[in-house]
Amino acid sequence: MVWFFEVEYLRGLAALAVIAVHVSMNYTRIPGVNLLALVNVVVYVVAHFAVPVFIFISGWVLGARHSGEYSLRDFYRHRARTILLPYLFFTALYLVIVVEGTFGFAGVPAPGRVAEALLLGTAAYHLWFFVLIIQLYLFFPLIARGYDRFDRDGAALYLLLALLFVQVLWNVGAHCLGAFAGTEWYTVLIRVFPSHLFYFVLGIHVARHTDNFRSQLRSLSAAWVIVSAGAGALFLGGMWAAAVLRYGSLSGATLAVFCVYRILEPLYYVPVIAVLVLAAWRLEDGEGRPAGASRSFGEHSYGIYLVHPLVIAASAVAWTSLTGLSWADWPTYPAIFLAAAAASYGAVRGASGMPYAGYLLGEPRVRRGPGRSGGT
Repeated sequence: MVWFFEVEYLRGLAALAVIAVHVSMNYTRIPGVNLLALVNVVVYVVAHFAVPVFIFISGWVLGARHSGEYSLRDFYRHRARTILLPYLFFTALYLVIVVEGTFGFAGVPAPGRVAEALLLGTAAYHLWFFVLIIQLYLFFPLIARGYDRFDRDGAALYLLLALLFVQVLWNVGAHCLGAFAGTEWYTVLIRVFPSHLFYFVLGIHVARHTDNFRSQLRSLSAAWVIVSAGAGALFLGGMWAAAVLRYGSLSGATLAVFCVYRILEPLYYVPVIAVLVLAAWRLEDGEGRPAGASRSFGEHSYGIYLVHPLVIAASAVAWTSLTGLSWADWPTYPAIFLAAAAASYGAVRGASGMPYAGYLLGEPRVRRGPGRSGGT
């Protein structure tokens, strides 16, 4: 089975970004707009590369494992085991436990609430990702076959550019339809697979041309790659900070701000992917404890993604009880971030040794191979 050492590092870094997003989003609980709120707006926006990176990784891994002839029955059976059981279990859990704004028992949900949660991933703020990834898994055989046809004709890059255009158009359209026809349209459309299809197919492209991808990335100046990603982070983060300062909140910004953001975000996310791969190479070369800890965090990233809202909510309650500080205080954000990262990892790693835990928290994914040539 083909495996690439970069994958676990990328997963771990993306998982940290997810936690950063869900800690920093609590800036909305700060009365008014101050410097603390603006800093967390920037963190919130900049760390949103996490889901595109996870989608890219999924395309990379699936593209590497499934090329040529393979059993569709085995493919779908494995995908159902790794994605549906955790999704159903944690949807049920988050329907009865409140993790946003407070922490406690929500009561027995109504049937309509259950149906909405299952279809749209609204039981908790992070489960929408599962609705998206399930669609990409369902359509992967067709997507990969379509990519391979373009690739054989030497037109893979044209396909990627076309998908980038379609994705941007789709996401801008989702905002426009949400603004004029009702927010429920945006809620649905942003969860439909064309909203992230470019990143998924980019992952498949890298899987089909991994050696070429690595050699081309090595040929680039690392400094310029980092500067490109940093410039994107500063521009998008600054744009949203200015919008919040002007309109009082993200949701209060004009439709034009949302549309400009959707047009520009891929130009930030693609360099970030390159930076994360460079970081993976640096960690791998360094070996030692940082590399081992990063790989282990990435190995358990699936479970960390699932449980971290519980840990954030519980940590916030404990922090306020012990210190008297709230989301309106500077120390709260780094303290909750560190607690959420450490406790989520500890809980998932501790539970991984329990019987059947792998079905709910994700199976260990590390399959170390011979360095940068990949592995089996």
